[in-house]
Amino acid sequence: MKRFEGKNVVITGAAAGIGQATAQRIAEEGGNVALIDINAEGLAGTKKLAEAHGAKAWVYECNVTDGARVKEVIDQAAEDMGGFDTLCHCAGILRTYHTHEMSFEQWHNIIDINLNGTFYVNHAALPHLLKNRFSALVNCSSTSAIGSHPWMAAYAASKGGVISMTRALYQEYVKQGLRANCVVPGGIATALHGDFKAPAGADMELLKGAMPFVGFAKPAHAASVIAFLASDDARYVNGTEVRADGGALS
Repeated sequence: MKRFEGKNVVITGAAAGIGQATAQRIAEEGGNVALIDINAEGLAGTKKLAEAHGAKAWVYECNVTDGARVKEVIDQAAEDMGGFDTLCHCAGILRTYHTHEMSFEQWHNIIDINLNGTFYVNHAALPHLLKNRFSALVNCSSTSAIGSHPWMAAYAASKGGVISMTRALYQEYVKQGLRANCVVPGGIATALHGDFKAPAGADMELLKGAMPFVGFAKPAHAASVIAFLASDDARYVNGTEVRADGGALS
């Protein structure tokens, strides 16, 4: 399939995991990619992977918690690419704490990256997306937003906020040709999920309801859902969430 032939796509969190897999998938399907991440070394690797599929690729080092820098980078990406019509926002962080022991700083760190970062990226991208007759925006949420995950109060709150914000964007901009959806991954073997460490004394039985029965999938499985939502195949899918969790919440 070449669903992204002639399309320019901005991807955050592109240095590894789901973001990197999404960049590969879109490049494989003919799209050009602007790759954004805080990890410069990982970005260089993703750029090579995308270019191996014949895609044009640009890299931009950026911390998504810096709203001014996010705008600067996305404006530059639009200039370098000659505009873009698709955003795939995959940047995020996962940390676990006993909620009563979590510091205010730890709470704000997770919210700042996952929720504020999503706002900054979407806010900067929207003026460019709305220049097109049709455009697509895909944000990454998590099964923690709609399931019950222990020790993840901040993470779940941030990812629940991403779903609510994305639905609001759909309603606000649908008549201007924007499709806004969320992918809801769970049980994906990424570096982010590799960061998961249950806090001391945690009862692991509490986590069973969040685990997929079929085992952990690779980032490419989530990327395939993102590519679908970003493509014209999903032209009638808007303002919703699609789970990629192996049926864990079914």
